Amino acid sequence: MLDDGDLIERFDRLHRTLEAEQDAALPADDRSSDDFLADQRIADAFGRLFERYGDRRRATIPAGRDAIVIRLIGLMRERHAENLRLDDLGRCVGLTSFQVIGLFKRTVGLTPHAYLVQIRLNAACRLLRQGHSLADSALSAGFCDQAALNKHFRRCYGITPLQFAQATRAG
Repeated sequence: MLDDGDLIERFDRLHRTLEAEQDAALPADDRSSDDFLADQRIADAFGRLFERYGDRRRATIPAGRDAIVIRLIGLMRERHAENLRLDDLGRCVGLTSFQVIGLFKRTVGLTPHAYLVQIRLNAACRLLRQGHSLADSALSAGFCDQAALNKHFRRCYGITPLQFAQATRAG
């Protein structure tokens, strides 16, 4: 048994994320169908567990980390509309999921998931400016549905995508 509140909280968030993905009865706003977030929470919880209680052997990140992060960002921009997985991104640059998260946070200042959400929000804004519907903009930008776009849009910008689209049309 470990008496580590931070670690327990990380595994609790992981558990809630995985449970919400399986609970189709929940409304879309309460459900996370984003595998990328689940992957990130798995890596976060187990990474912290291994960091604190493992044998302290660490895999090294290859030299040229800026180039690796630039490559990761490029892949995220190219494939933002897909259901990206951390393992897939890691394989593209020769790193584990744990290393991708750590490198990204140290270099960019955000987790890969938070950065991907920003890329998707920017894509949705472009589509809304072009006159696409809310549902089409959400799906084309990589959100699982319009409710997910609404949630992230309100959280980031303080307005709904509909308000943004109406303001854009009004000039």
